[in-house]
Amino acid sequence: MRAWVQERLRGPLVLKELPDPTPGPGEVVLEVEAVGLNFADHLMRLGGYLTRVHPPFVPGMEAVGRVAGQRFAALMGHGALAERIAVPREALLPVPEGLSPEEAAAYPVSFLTAYLALRQAGAKPGEKVLVQAAAGALGTAAVQVAKAMGLRVLAAASRPEKLVLPQTLGAEATATYGELPEKAKAFGGVDILLEVRGNLLEESLALLNPGGRLVYIGAAEGEAASLNPLRLMRRNLTVTGFWLAPLLRQQALVQEALGFLLPRLGRELKPVVGAVFPFLEAEAAFQALIDRGHTGKIVVRL
Repeated sequence: MRAWVQERLRGPLVLKELPDPTPGPGEVVLEVEAVGLNFADHLMRLGGYLTRVHPPFVPGMEAVGRVAGQRFAALMGHGALAERIAVPREALLPVPEGLSPEEAAAYPVSFLTAYLALRQAGAKPGEKVLVQAAAGALGTAAVQVAKAMGLRVLAAASRPEKLVLPQTLGAEATATYGELPEKAKAFGGVDILLEVRGNLLEESLALLNPGGRLVYIGAAEGEAASLNPLRLMRRNLTVTGFWLAPLLRQQALVQEALGFLLPRLGRELKPVVGAVFPFLEAEAAFQALIDRGHTGKIVVRL
């Protein structure tokens, strides 16, 4: 079978012929149809992810494909950019009827992250949430999930043209990052902020109402800024970190999230697919991911 291999950190992907995977105990072989790319995959290729993976390895943590003719999504540490992968049965996720392979590849990481991050923040109906990078894969999922949870959404993005999409998905208000202080004040402040930029924490905290919660999901714009704890004390603010990978081992939590998401996916929750690249253009797909000119999920199609 063919697979894209990261032979050295920060180096190019290499298309190689590898032996077909042999499933171990409790594993099945997934015939891959599509792979959803995440910024974490890019960081892993650089050696800068939360868990260090030593080359050679096959990147990709999110795939959709078939097992015995039935379609499943799968989440794994890495290994998705291959024609076939062996995955534990417990890593398989149902795919709602009506989703295309591309849409199915766009749902697991983004929608599970959106739901569980808001749950971790103790989101309650009627509260106001700020979604950063609202036109991206996680952002478009978070806008929709927040609306489905009864929250009021302020969507933010780097450029005005990127705000059209989150508005069509249900955001009540929108702002470029430069407009955020003024727009957030007009919105009545925010109770929850999903932080994915990472480098301007003090500015983000200033947007929160007293008792507000910031969920730190990523640092897409570089190293995180320093944080003064006294800033939290003065207004009883909370900053909490979020990482999906270890939460996937908590089956009760995953089942709760799927119980919320699956009946709504393809209906009020629609995975937004951005650019789709053929398997042989996986490197171009990664370039599109880091160029940040896209909206929705970057998908590699087999």
